[in-house]
Amino acid sequence: MEEEYRPPKYFLALLTFQAARNLISYYNRELEPMGLTGAQANALGILFRKKNLSLGEFAARAGIGKAAAVSMIHRLTETEFVTAVPDPNDARKNIINVTDKAIKVIAPAMEIVRHLESTVEEALGEDVLKTLVEALKVIRNLEF
Repeated sequence: MEEEYRPPKYFLALLTFQAARNLISYYNRELEPMGLTGAQANALGILFRKKNLSLGEFAARAGIGKAAAVSMIHRLTETEFVTAVPDPNDARKNIINVTDKAIKVIAPAMEIVRHLESTVEEALGEDVLKTLVEALKVIRNLEF
């Protein structure tokens, strides 16, 4: 006997994926003239707020694995947005910092982020956006 087909009530994964793709497309389009992607701008923001991070510390703050962190830092060093130099206290580690080139793009990149946030806040309203942000943080931290 066939089971009754019942579609999901909300399609949460699809909706969040589509919304994220829309936001990321905006960031990539707006940041491209600066030589950055949205993910790279996020990485620079992390590195800008905390100096002298190790790769492991960067990965933890970015919420990514070490392999992804290595790839990100490699791309950012190739484009001269960051430096990675051996840690004088532990030769197994590199210390990562932003360069002057990165410092010059931080303010315009953050303006792009603020513009997106204000556009979304205007569309949803401040209270709804705050609720959405809190809900996304909960979902992000769920263990399935």
